[in-house]
Amino acid sequence: MQKNHKSIGLVGYHSVQFFTRELEKTVNWHKEKFGFIEMAKSSPEWEKRNGMRSIVLNGAGKLGWIFTEPIEKASSAGRYLSMHPDGAAFLNFRVKNLKHTAEFLVDKKAPFLYDIETHKSKNDGYWNETAIATAIDDVGFRFIEEKNYDQFAPGFIWTNKDAKDQPNSLGLDLGIDHVTCNARSMHSLTEFYRHCLGFEQYWGIEFHTAHHTTEHSTGSGLESIVMWDKESGIKFATNQPLAPYFHNSQIEIYIEDNRGSGIQHLALGTKNIIHAVSQIKERNAVFLDASDKYYQQLPERMHKMKLKKINEPMDVVQKNNILLDGADGKYLLQIFMKEQSIQFNEKEYGPFFYEIIQRQGDESFGEGNFKALFDSIEKQQVADQRQEMRDRSDSLA
Repeated sequence: MQKNHKSIGLVGYHSVQFFTRELEKTVNWHKEKFGFIEMAKSSPEWEKRNGMRSIVLNGAGKLGWIFTEPIEKASSAGRYLSMHPDGAAFLNFRVKNLKHTAEFLVDKKAPFLYDIETHKSKNDGYWNETAIATAIDDVGFRFIEEKNYDQFAPGFIWTNKDAKDQPNSLGLDLGIDHVTCNARSMHSLTEFYRHCLGFEQYWGIEFHTAHHTTEHSTGSGLESIVMWDKESGIKFATNQPLAPYFHNSQIEIYIEDNRGSGIQHLALGTKNIIHAVSQIKERNAVFLDASDKYYQQLPERMHKMKLKKINEPMDVVQKNNILLDGADGKYLLQIFMKEQSIQFNEKEYGPFFYEIIQRQGDESFGEGNFKALFDSIEKQQVADQRQEMRDRSDSLA
C-alpha cells in the first residue's frame, strides 16, 4: 500500500564517507590541514565482514568524516576505486522517521541498495538506516534515524568519544553549506533530485568564456542548477559542460579525471573565513588564486550589490584571495581549494576539492564569484596543460 508522504523528511547531514587508497595518508592530511580529530574506527568484526577498514574524524560542524580503505578488491570501496580515483562515495543524511522516508522513496521508485537495517544498543539506543543508488554514477545516499546509539555507528568503536563534541580549532563549525556535483548531463541528476527526493530548483546560471573573451576563438563553459530541500535547507549544485568547445569545459575535464560524474566539492561553512583560511594556508594547503582584475572590479560590483562596506578588512580579504559577492546589502565570502590530486601531487587522489564559505545574510551562490571560480579553475587547467584549447569534433561531417 502506497503512503503518500509530503516530503522525504530530511533533518540534515550525519556524515560523509570517502573511499581512499591510502587511509593513513588521507586521514593525516585532514587532521593537519583542517584540525579534524579522530573519534572512531571500524571494529575488527566489521572489517572482516565488509573487507574494508575505516577511520572516522570529527569533521566540519561536528559531522563524521569517514575515510574507508579496501582490504579486499570485491569490497564496496575496492569496486569503487577500481573505477574512480579517491572521492566522496556516500552522503549520509539524518531523517525524522526512517519508515516514512523509506515509504516516500518506495513511492518514487528509488533504487534501494539494501532494506532497512535496525540496530539497538544500551540505554534504549537505536540505529535505523537504509541506502539508495543515485544518478551520480557510483555515489550513494544513506538515510539514518538514530537516538542515543552508544557508538558512532554499528560496527564502529570509539577511539576518542570526547572528540565528537569538540568544536573545530579552525572554526569550521557550520557543517556542509552545499554539495556540488559534475555530470555530462546535469538533468539526469536534477530530475533525480526532483523526482526521487522531492527537491525543488533554487538557482541557476550558465557561463562561457567565449561570451566575454571575444578575442579568443576557443574557450569553455558550464551550466549549473541548484536544487534544494526546503525543510532541511540541504542544497545540491549540479554542473554540466556547455558548448561551444564542449570537450574543453572544466566540467568535462573533471568527468574524465573522475572517470564519471561525481561530487566535485563540499562547501564548509564558517563564521570567520579569514581565520580559517589563514590557518589552513599556514599548514601548506593550496587554494585557487583570484585575478588582480577581480579585485580591481570589486568596488563597482559592491556598488551594484548595494554594499557600502563589509565587516572584514578588505586588504586582508584580498591578501588571502577570498572572493566577495552578495546583493541588497548582504554578502558572502568564499574561497576554493585546489583539487586533492594537486594537494597530494598524485593523480589518483582525484579532482575533488573543498570550498570554505562565510555567509553574512546572503544565501545565494554568488554569480560574480561563480565566474571567478570558473576563471581560476580554467587558469589552473591551462597551466597544467589539461585544456587542449581546441574543440574535439564529434560531428560525422
